[in-house]
Amino acid sequence: MKNVIVALSVSFLISGCCTVATNKNEINQKLDSSSEKEIVLVRVINDSRCPEGAQCIWAGEVSVEVAAYENKKVVAQQEFTLNSNTMTEVNDWFTKHLPVRKENLKEIQVFPYPKEGVPIESKDYKIVLKY
Repeated sequence: MKNVIVALSVSFLISGCCTVATNKNEINQKLDSSSEKEIVLVRVINDSRCPEGAQCIWAGEVSVEVAAYENKKVVAQQEFTLNSNTMTEVNDWFTKHLPVRKENLKEIQVFPYPKEGVPIESKDYKIVLKY
């Protein structure tokens, strides 16, 4: 329980801006794509995932705010809590706002994954898409 409280405390300290990186399957903290459509990680709102090396009662979840851009203009902004109950809704939103691909989006993950006793700076977060 102490680890969960520490993780929640750290998550409240996390704020700032986020976007998509050089890898086409990564969403980072700045608008940097030459694509007409792009999603940017605005911020991690809360990261209560059970850290590696800790024993927790539940797996936890991560909440993020993302913005969808078309031609470098915001067309939608949304907050999501990523867990097994919301993945269909989140996948649908991401699929709608990402460039069309032949493969279906299978999974959305937030990295880095917490490690016990290791704080994560807001600038280090990214979203990884698995097709």
